[in-house]
Amino acid sequence: MQFIMNSSATYAEQFNSQYAKHNSHFVDLAGRFNEFCDESTAIEFRMMSREFRRRHPEFKTVQDIKKRLCKSYVTTLDKILIDVTMQRLLNLPHVLKMLANFKATKVMPIQVYEDPDIPGKYVAWDGQHTAILLYVLSTMIFEINPSELEVPIVVYDVNTKAEIRENFIGLNGEDKLPLDLIDIFQQMIYGVRVDGSTKPSWLEAERKQQALEKHKLFVTADKFDNTKEVGAISRLTEIEKASPEVVKQFGVYWSAIRKQRAVDPKEIYMMMTWLMLAEIQGLQIDDNYLYDIADMNLGLFDANFSPTGAFWAKCETAYETWHENRYHGWDWAPEPAMQKQPTHGLPFLNAQIKKSLGREVPAYNANNGFTPSEQDLW
Repeated sequence: MQFIMNSSATYAEQFNSQYAKHNSHFVDLAGRFNEFCDESTAIEFRMMSREFRRRHPEFKTVQDIKKRLCKSYVTTLDKILIDVTMQRLLNLPHVLKMLANFKATKVMPIQVYEDPDIPGKYVAWDGQHTAILLYVLSTMIFEINPSELEVPIVVYDVNTKAEIRENFIGLNGEDKLPLDLIDIFQQMIYGVRVDGSTKPSWLEAERKQQALEKHKLFVTADKFDNTKEVGAISRLTEIEKASPEVVKQFGVYWSAIRKQRAVDPKEIYMMMTWLMLAEIQGLQIDDNYLYDIADMNLGLFDANFSPTGAFWAKCETAYETWHENRYHGWDWAPEPAMQKQPTHGLPFLNAQIKKSLGREVPAYNANNGFTPSEQDLW
């Protein structure tokens, strides 16, 4: 992936520079491919190219493939048939949702094949909900005959229903690359900065990005092969849930602990859950409070929330002591099972903040009542 390179810029600043574009940026296919294809990946493609030729001896030239590619046409709606043995059951609530959120530019061509036993008709093997939506538009909204509405179709050159069914399953499942949280987040940022979108949820996402950039943080995913870089946030769940203000608070905390490493998934899970609880409960968390927590965490456990870090080791000791006292004298007691997540981490963190800082904390009760004893804190 190419960035705006600056020898003095941090990796986070280089990664975030991709969002600095304020106009569409067009590249050809070769440019886009080469941007992401390093030498190792290029070798993988060369080897797969050899394998492709072994698997598909029927394709002697690219023209042989061209003959089999789908073709786009226009037909009238009355010529569309649904093979009920091929399609999933019709979901009318989904059609209602499509109607409620209708945009003409969202309508995709209906994917069809021609059955020699039904000349003049096109059998839809994918897109039945789109076809039904168009049917509702024509007959119930505009009150015209389906034969009067021309619709886009894509005709596939398939010879057997087995192949069609395989395509249907694949193109609605493993053959498609669904959008990850990171993909959606990035599109929201571009939507605001490039397109000028004023959609509230997109504007909120862009404000979160501003906060991340300010504190040299960036959101990413394993597929980008940069989750170990300084400032990398690979767990996006909390970024998605949190308000821009909470993201900003986490950024202040991150800057305060001054760590040259990636953000540990447990770290963002713990701290942002704590911050979100404080926000929901109306607890004011100013910068000084965040500095105090940063100082406390650094001094006690090097601000290390990783699973093997000192925080969880201390928390587990406190949990086992609590568990022993809780079930003392029972004929049968469950084995202690501390969870290295906010469920049991937050009660411990809250107790430590009260002891070390004497500050008010957001109310939080563990699922099993875990409450650490003061003597088991630092």
